[in-house]
Amino acid sequence: MFAQARELAASAMRQGLELVQPPIIPGVGKQGLAGMKLPADEKATRIIESNAALYGLVSPRMGIIPESISTHPLRNITPQKISAIHAEVLTSGYMVNKACLDEDLILADSHIRAVDNSFRVSIVGSPFTVEPCDGSELARAVADYQMSVLSSVTGWQRACKRLLFGNLAGYAIEEAVYENRVITFRSGGKSYTVDSPAPVSFSWVRNANTRFNLGEGGRLELDTGGLYVNPADTPHKWMIYEAADDFQLRRRGYAYTAIWLAMIKLNAWARWGVLLDIWGLRAPFGKADRALFQDKTRLAQMIDMIQRWGRGEGAVFSDDFDVEASAGISDGDARGMHAALIGVVNAEESKLIQGEQLTTETGGAGSYALSETHADTKAEHVEAGEQNLSESIRPWSKAWLRLACQEYENGAWGEPRARGLSAQLGVTPEQVIEKCGRAQWRVTREMTPQTRMALYVSGVRDLGLRIDADQPYREFGFAKASDGAECLKGPVVKLDDGDLAMSTTDAQNGVLNPKENNDA
Repeated sequence: MFAQARELAASAMRQGLELVQPPIIPGVGKQGLAGMKLPADEKATRIIESNAALYGLVSPRMGIIPESISTHPLRNITPQKISAIHAEVLTSGYMVNKACLDEDLILADSHIRAVDNSFRVSIVGSPFTVEPCDGSELARAVADYQMSVLSSVTGWQRACKRLLFGNLAGYAIEEAVYENRVITFRSGGKSYTVDSPAPVSFSWVRNANTRFNLGEGGRLELDTGGLYVNPADTPHKWMIYEAADDFQLRRRGYAYTAIWLAMIKLNAWARWGVLLDIWGLRAPFGKADRALFQDKTRLAQMIDMIQRWGRGEGAVFSDDFDVEASAGISDGDARGMHAALIGVVNAEESKLIQGEQLTTETGGAGSYALSETHADTKAEHVEAGEQNLSESIRPWSKAWLRLACQEYENGAWGEPRARGLSAQLGVTPEQVIEKCGRAQWRVTREMTPQTRMALYVSGVRDLGLRIDADQPYREFGFAKASDGAECLKGPVVKLDDGDLAMSTTDAQNGVLNPKENNDA
């Protein structure tokens, strides 16, 4: 057992990969969970590890319930039901009911859905790049290759946005689909051509298709219908996001807290609806002398007139019959207790998702200081979310780079490809993986385009920074003119050589316009 643990760690180090979970060393502490190990699906593991599985999906038929089925635990939700589901996750690692509850939560609570979407968009809606891990030429080349591939992946932004569902559920998984592709990219003034499998699309893996193996320290596994496979065996196939919360992975995510708030709010909505259904509409009623009620014909006429008026039809009333409207109810509008309760829960959910916590002491600046602190706290929360998304993508990125360098079939890595990434860069696969770039979204505090452009100008002119020439094109959405195409010219400037003049664009590009010789 010790030899196996050492070999697992050594194998990961040789491949340049990160261990998703370190091996558990036997003989220390209680062994009570050893009997809770999940049965491995060796046949499914071999299929997923095969070269053929690179080019298709293996997850849609996983799990013990079909993709179109939900247990809908949010229906008739009670505190006892919530506690039972949470205990089920803690004591057995069974995730079907918890996963269905998380799905119901974001589908039923409009405020959670809106605020959660806003938080996700604030990250993945920002400009995306792959930044080098250090300043070496190799790190730059690896990052340029990664950016060339990911910029052409179908649904890359949507896949990353779906991964952020893990902030609610604790974790989220995307399955990568590959194709054999020829990628040509430039880096450091050189052009490279890589012919290897590269990701082309991603597909969401439902959390109901997962289970936590408590006999293996709470390891996340994929349910193949009563048997299980370890996604760490094929890391190039799975992009896994983990929420940066406390506790075990299966107990992370803000849904653990939000479900209690949502239960209160859903009940408030229901009771408010019943209140409005019964008392929300002001109804007409009539007052008449008691003697009129003895006349059955006249009584029928008065009732008919009231009903007509209630339907919006015209009616005629005599002087001896007064018509009034029922009193309105103050708790049927936004001032009522149900609306107030919903508002309080919405505010708490916003704090929970976006970190928007107002300070209790505003100081001498009043509401201005309050709003500034409010915005700063939210921005810090978004930046932390971006960093966590980037770190979660990194293990998959390293496994993908390994695939771009070497042959892979039936769970074994072969020799480096002649036209693979490492061969084209003239280094080993391990050196490529070591220089894996960092996925990055620019989520710094927003500023006007003019201010952002001024930073570029000052950085180059005053500090001499070496800024990527393509970055302004990406950030500002400028269309880069192709070779030979017409492009906009800067303002005309005069040079020192007499009356020689040219645009700033030509001057920066080193274009020479020799002055005509008029002395002849």
